[in-house]
Amino acid sequence: FHIPNLLSGDVYSKLVEPIDHGCINKMPGEFPMFNVIRSFLALLIATTFLTMGNGLLNSLLSINMRLYGSSDLVIGLVMSCNYLGIVIGIFFCQPIISHVGHIRAFAVFGAVITVVALLHGMYLSPLFWALLRMCSGLCVTGLFMVIESWLNEKVEPVFRGRLLSIYMILVYFGIGIGQQFLNVSDVQGKTLFMIVAIMYAVCLVPISITRAVNPQPLDVPRYNLVKLFQLAPISMVGTFTAGMINSSFYAMAPIFGLDIGLPVSQVSLFMSLTVWSGLMFQFPVGLLSDRLDRLLVLGGLGFLIVLASLAIAIFGSLNMVILLFLTVCFGVAFSIYPVSMARAQDNLEKTDIVPVSAALILFFGMGACVGPLTASAFIALVGPWGLYFFTAICGGILGLAAWGYRRKMPSSVEDQVAFVPIPRTSPVVSHFDPRHEDE
Repeated sequence: FHIPNLLSGDVYSKLVEPIDHGCINKMPGEFPMFNVIRSFLALLIATTFLTMGNGLLNSLLSINMRLYGSSDLVIGLVMSCNYLGIVIGIFFCQPIISHVGHIRAFAVFGAVITVVALLHGMYLSPLFWALLRMCSGLCVTGLFMVIESWLNEKVEPVFRGRLLSIYMILVYFGIGIGQQFLNVSDVQGKTLFMIVAIMYAVCLVPISITRAVNPQPLDVPRYNLVKLFQLAPISMVGTFTAGMINSSFYAMAPIFGLDIGLPVSQVSLFMSLTVWSGLMFQFPVGLLSDRLDRLLVLGGLGFLIVLASLAIAIFGSLNMVILLFLTVCFGVAFSIYPVSMARAQDNLEKTDIVPVSAALILFFGMGACVGPLTASAFIALVGPWGLYFFTAICGGILGLAAWGYRRKMPSSVEDQVAFVPIPRTSPVVSHFDPRHEDE
């Protein structure tokens, strides 16, 4: 587990030893890691603004549709289209990047998503917004593919784990900060849509002025889903479940907040705390998954989600403090994906690591397509607390599947690879995983 072990043993010696790391121009007395961050500062800034825009736009659209009287099912359908666009982008963005190059592709995707953000504010129609969400999801996948291809090729193997951790922190930080922009202006006005467009446009600046050379295109593996599922079945179930839970939260939690009577300022706080607690849970869960059987950890995560979800549904209405505390506990749901990824790599051959890791993101995307629509059906049936009844069911399915598979296929802790807190962005991030270098 990379972050807690940053200053231990040989890792610390690598951090400070005076060696030439290729693309890093080390100055006397400087830490190489600082030079790494400086070298990738443009990409890291672009990542932060991209995730801020995504976080703000997702919540802004959900809140607007509720305030304008859209039904739960319509909201769920529109928000699911974003994840459908992400799945489509997994297959269509890489050929575009290979054909025109990384900088031009980034400019194209950034320009289109900026226009899409503005179009949301010009015309309110569920069907129109569904098409825009699909286009937005596709562009987001393309943008992340460019960023991660760049990071993958230009960073030295010794720094991969630490840079990936910084990258993941910025992803969560950006999403959480984006929620706070809901308080800047009237959520039913056009100003916030313009702010989203500005964030997307700002992403273009650091990339467009960089003097770095385009990296070589990375091939996204071809998918034989039946074969890949057989190689890591419980991990596929875990990422699919994580997709359902995470997407339903991002899409429907702002609606949940409004429906139980929270003002927009408290909805934004509720969303930000949950996202940031998801980041904080990566570290203790990672330590546990390195010391215990990962099937046991996955099963425990599933049942913890059941407990946290039911606690919110039963006790969340008592007062705001209790609701915020319980939603922080619910943040454990965001650690399912990296644990599932680590579990998948425990028993794989080297040649299977990249395709299986990329397929996990695809399974996450497919679960994310289903999540908001199914959660909206629960909300329509039992009210706003139906969101957490749905996540409780998802957690229960994961817990039972992991515990049942553990009884059937016991594993050894000694054979496990290191846990890495890896984000769910694009298939290219699987190439960036430092565990490939360990192999």
